[in-house]
Amino acid sequence: MKTSIDPSFDPSKSVKMQYTSAILLAAAGLISSVAAHGSIASPTPRQPGAAMASACGQQVEVNQASDHNGNIQGMLQVANSQSDYNAAECDIWLCKGYKWEDNEDLLQTYTAGQVVPIAFNVAAPHTGTANVSIVDTATNTVIEQLLYYPVFASTATGVTSNETLFSITIPSTLGDKCSTGGACVIQHYWNAASIDQTYDVAAVQTSAAAGDDDDSCDA
Repeated sequence: MKTSIDPSFDPSKSVKMQYTSAILLAAAGLISSVAAHGSIASPTPRQPGAAMASACGQQVEVNQASDHNGNIQGMLQVANSQSDYNAAECDIWLCKGYKWEDNEDLLQTYTAGQVVPIAFNVAAPHTGTANVSIVDTATNTVIEQLLYYPVFASTATGVTSNETLFSITIPSTLGDKCSTGGACVIQHYWNAASIDQTYDVAAVQTSAAAGDDDDSCDA
């Protein structure tokens, strides 16, 4: 499948969209995180847990454990009313605050050039744009954009098959940037700007000489 690359894409800036799915790589790994009405179904994305609850607040973690398809804006409405929400530690715009420490067992290993099939669940369509990128988790910045959808989950024309089932190819240009578990994620970012909802699914990525180890998270 071919998707167009956004001509205005700036790799020095983190992607901000209404829904993001991220996959963790350690040579290549998966983390999937959901912002509101969608999430990565496969590979298994990051899940809420104790580390997330400690940083983002107990109520935010409980809500995500109940329904991980919610958007980031909805999470913030809850978080900002809770005394145990630590904005800096939660880092909610990265994998929706889902933490590597809760998901180390979901680390995946891939090699440069490997094709990784991804299944994405659109729980409720909202017209927007989307991209799939490898993200540096230390800075929440894009290392490389792999796919771009100028129109995603259109309410006018419906969800298309290549929005729910697609593949990415692990780049050969990562070097040692993703050689440590949790250092990188593969992120699906869906921005439904018209309704101000962000869906972010991310996967942590690390690299080794022979491959990348990743976990996936919804953000």
